Amino acid sequence: MGDGRGRGDLSRRRMMGAALAAPAAGARASGIIARENRRQGALDWQLTNIRLDKPNGFRTKLIEGYCSHQSIEAGDTLRIMVSTDPASRFTIEIFRTGYYGGRGARLMTTLGPLNGKPQPEPPVSARRLRECAWEPSDEIKIPADWPSGVYVGRLSRIPESRNEHAWQS
Repeated sequence: MGDGRGRGDLSRRRMMGAALAAPAAGARASGIIARENRRQGALDWQLTNIRLDKPNGFRTKLIEGYCSHQSIEAGDTLRIMVSTDPASRFTIEIFRTGYYGGRGARLMTTLGPLNGKPQPEPPVSARRLRECAWEPSDEIKIPADWPSGVYVGRLSRIPESRNEHAWQS
């Protein structure tokens, strides 16, 4: 650290400049979010067609997936791994959660239809954890105009006949 007289990495002048700039950056970010939340929201962003493997289960082999990142910046590529068992076509809808006039989320994009397949069932480790090593089903480069926030993806099977159901995850 600097000694406060302009020498070193963090002078008093630089610290004050950074402190004064922070509120302006926060105000810009809050303006972006306020404008985003005024946009048209989606009425149907939540899961409505789910079927779990067990009565007290938390997953289904019919369609399930995960992403390569929990947090990612605009310009980076997000890979999405999906398993469908039995093999079936599916779509991925990406929503940003927010106020949106009380609707709760806005549809940002839809990927697909994509061809799904069963991915390997991960073995249970000694600590009762599972690690999936699935092949990516699709990927998306995060657009620069997507504001920071919480995004969710909805996976939906595409029924190929009247005997199939559009299960979601």
